[in-house]
Amino acid sequence: MKTDIFVVALLFMWFGCTSQRTEELIQQQTDQAKNEVRVLVDSMIAKDERLDANGAMRYYWDSPEFIAFNVDGTRSDYQTYTKGAIDQFSSFASLKLTNVREDFVVLSKDIVICAWVGKAEATLKSGDRMMFDPDAVMMVFKKIAGEWKIVSQQESATIVTQKAV
Repeated sequence: MKTDIFVVALLFMWFGCTSQRTEELIQQQTDQAKNEVRVLVDSMIAKDERLDANGAMRYYWDSPEFIAFNVDGTRSDYQTYTKGAIDQFSSFASLKLTNVREDFVVLSKDIVICAWVGKAEATLKSGDRMMFDPDAVMMVFKKIAGEWKIVSQQESATIVTQKAV
Protein backbone atom coordinates (compact mmCIF):
# COMPACT_ATOMS: atom_id res chain seq x y z
CA MET A 1 0.00 0.00 0.00
CA LYS A 2 2.79 2.43 0.93
CA THR A 3 4.62 1.45 -2.24
CA ASP A 4 1.50 2.13 -4.36
CA ILE A 5 1.09 5.60 -2.80
CA PHE A 6 4.78 6.29 -3.32
CA VAL A 7 4.61 5.20 -6.99
CA VAL A 8 1.47 7.30 -7.60
CA ALA A 9 3.08 10.31 -5.91
CA LEU A 10 6.25 9.77 -7.95
CA LEU A 11 4.23 9.58 -11.18
CA PHE A 12 2.34 12.79 -10.32
CA MET A 13 5.63 14.52 -9.63
CA TRP A 14 7.19 13.17 -12.82
CA PHE A 15 4.33 14.15 -15.10
CA GLY A 16 3.82 17.46 -13.26
CA CYS A 17 7.46 18.41 -13.73
CA THR A 18 7.79 17.21 -17.29
CA SER A 19 4.52 18.44 -18.78
CA GLN A 20 5.05 21.53 -20.85
CA ARG A 21 2.73 24.38 -19.88
CA THR A 22 4.23 26.88 -22.29
CA GLU A 23 1.97 27.78 -25.15
CA GLU A 24 4.19 27.42 -28.14
CA LEU A 25 2.51 29.35 -30.93
CA ILE A 26 2.33 27.79 -34.32
CA GLN A 27 3.40 29.94 -37.28
CA GLN A 28 -0.22 30.46 -38.35
CA GLN A 29 -1.11 31.96 -34.93
CA THR A 30 1.97 34.21 -35.01
CA ASP A 31 1.16 35.39 -38.53
CA GLN A 32 -2.47 36.00 -37.61
CA ALA A 33 -1.54 38.13 -34.57
CA LYS A 34 0.98 40.13 -36.64
CA ASN A 35 -1.54 40.72 -39.41
CA GLU A 36 -4.31 41.77 -37.01
CA VAL A 37 -2.03 44.31 -35.32
CA ARG A 38 -0.58 45.50 -38.66
CA VAL A 39 -4.12 46.31 -39.86
CA LEU A 40 -4.73 48.35 -36.69
CA VAL A 41 -1.45 50.25 -37.04
CA ASP A 42 -2.25 51.07 -40.68
CA SER A 43 -5.73 52.22 -39.68
CA MET A 44 -4.34 54.34 -36.85
CA ILE A 45 -1.84 56.00 -39.22
CA ALA A 46 -4.68 56.79 -41.64
CA LYS A 47 -6.69 58.36 -38.81
CA ASP A 48 -3.62 60.33 -37.69
CA GLU A 49 -3.16 61.70 -41.21
CA ARG A 50 -6.84 62.73 -41.26
CA LEU A 51 -6.16 64.49 -37.93
CA ASP A 52 -8.79 62.28 -36.29
CA ALA A 53 -7.30 62.06 -32.80
CA ASN A 54 -10.51 60.65 -31.32
CA GLY A 55 -10.58 57.92 -33.96
CA ALA A 56 -6.92 57.07 -33.39
CA MET A 57 -7.45 56.93 -29.63
CA ARG A 58 -9.94 54.08 -29.99
CA TYR A 59 -6.92 51.77 -30.36
CA TYR A 60 -5.61 52.72 -26.92
CA TRP A 61 -6.56 51.01 -23.66
CA ASP A 62 -8.73 53.33 -21.58
CA SER A 63 -7.38 52.20 -18.22
CA PRO A 64 -5.53 53.69 -15.26
CA GLU A 65 -2.84 51.09 -16.03
CA PHE A 66 -2.10 52.57 -19.49
CA ILE A 67 1.38 54.14 -19.69
CA ALA A 68 2.79 56.37 -22.44
CA PHE A 69 6.23 57.92 -22.60
CA ASN A 70 6.11 60.97 -24.84
CA VAL A 71 8.67 62.42 -27.25
CA ASP A 72 9.85 64.87 -24.59
CA GLY A 73 10.41 62.10 -22.04
CA THR A 74 7.32 62.82 -19.95
CA ARG A 75 4.99 60.08 -18.81
CA SER A 76 1.24 60.17 -19.42
CA ASP A 77 -1.76 58.21 -18.30
CA TYR A 78 -4.61 57.55 -20.73
CA GLN A 79 -6.51 60.78 -19.99
CA THR A 80 -3.43 63.00 -20.25
CA TYR A 81 -2.24 61.25 -23.42
CA THR A 82 -5.67 61.59 -25.04
CA LYS A 83 -5.90 65.31 -24.20
CA GLY A 84 -2.37 65.88 -25.53
CA ALA A 85 -3.15 64.09 -28.81
CA ILE A 86 -6.36 66.05 -29.32
CA ASP A 87 -4.65 69.36 -28.50
CA GLN A 88 -1.71 68.61 -30.81
CA PHE A 89 -3.88 67.48 -33.70
CA SER A 90 -6.07 70.58 -33.37
CA SER A 91 -2.96 72.73 -33.96
CA PHE A 92 -2.14 70.91 -37.23
CA ALA A 93 -3.35 71.90 -40.68
CA SER A 94 -1.94 68.65 -42.10
CA LEU A 95 0.11 65.62 -41.11
CA LYS A 96 1.99 63.14 -43.28
CA LEU A 97 3.50 59.97 -41.81
CA THR A 98 6.06 57.95 -43.73
CA ASN A 99 6.79 54.39 -42.66
CA VAL A 100 10.46 53.47 -42.94
CA ARG A 101 10.31 50.20 -41.03
CA GLU A 102 7.96 48.33 -38.78
CA ASP A 103 8.59 45.12 -36.90
CA PHE A 104 6.09 42.98 -35.04
CA VAL A 105 7.20 40.73 -32.22
CA VAL A 106 4.60 38.24 -31.02
CA LEU A 107 5.19 37.42 -27.36
CA SER A 108 2.04 35.37 -26.91
CA LYS A 109 -1.31 34.88 -28.58
CA ASP A 110 -2.54 38.07 -26.92
CA ILE A 111 0.57 40.31 -26.68
CA VAL A 112 2.34 41.88 -29.68
CA ILE A 113 5.00 44.58 -29.77
CA CYS A 114 5.09 46.89 -32.78
CA ALA A 115 8.30 48.84 -33.34
CA TRP A 116 7.53 51.57 -35.89
CA VAL A 117 10.18 53.86 -37.35
CA GLY A 118 9.42 56.59 -39.83
CA LYS A 119 9.04 60.29 -40.12
CA ALA A 120 6.24 62.74 -39.57
CA GLU A 121 5.78 66.05 -41.33
CA ALA A 122 3.24 68.39 -39.78
CA THR A 123 2.13 71.76 -41.04
CA LEU A 124 0.68 73.83 -38.24
CA LYS A 125 -2.25 76.17 -38.69
CA SER A 126 0.23 79.01 -38.08
CA GLY A 127 2.12 77.94 -41.20
CA ASP A 128 5.09 76.61 -39.21
CA ARG A 129 6.32 73.13 -40.10
CA MET A 130 7.44 70.40 -37.72
CA MET A 131 9.58 67.50 -38.88
CA PHE A 132 9.86 64.42 -36.67
CA ASP A 133 12.77 62.63 -38.33
CA PRO A 134 13.42 60.03 -37.24
CA ASP A 135 10.27 59.19 -35.32
CA ALA A 136 10.33 55.90 -33.43
CA VAL A 137 7.31 54.47 -31.66
CA MET A 138 7.19 51.27 -29.62
CA MET A 139 3.63 50.08 -29.00
CA VAL A 140 2.65 47.14 -26.83
CA PHE A 141 -0.65 45.66 -27.97
CA LYS A 142 -2.71 43.32 -25.83
CA LYS A 143 -5.88 41.52 -26.83
CA ILE A 144 -8.49 42.57 -24.27
CA ALA A 145 -12.06 41.31 -24.50
CA GLY A 146 -11.36 40.19 -28.08
CA GLU A 147 -9.90 43.54 -29.23
CA TRP A 148 -6.28 44.59 -29.67
CA LYS A 149 -5.47 47.65 -27.56
CA ILE A 150 -2.28 49.61 -27.03
CA VAL A 151 -1.53 49.15 -23.32
CA SER A 152 1.77 51.01 -23.38
CA GLN A 153 3.64 53.22 -25.82
CA GLN A 154 6.96 55.01 -26.00
CA GLU A 155 7.89 57.57 -28.63
CA SER A 156 11.23 59.11 -29.42
CA ALA A 157 11.91 61.63 -32.16
CA THR A 158 14.20 64.33 -33.37
CA ILE A 159 12.00 67.37 -33.94
CA VAL A 160 12.93 70.34 -36.12
CA THR A 161 10.57 73.29 -36.43
CA GLN A 162 10.67 75.63 -39.42
CA LYS A 163 9.01 78.99 -38.94
CA ALA A 164 6.56 80.18 -41.57
CA VAL A 165 8.00 82.70 -43.99
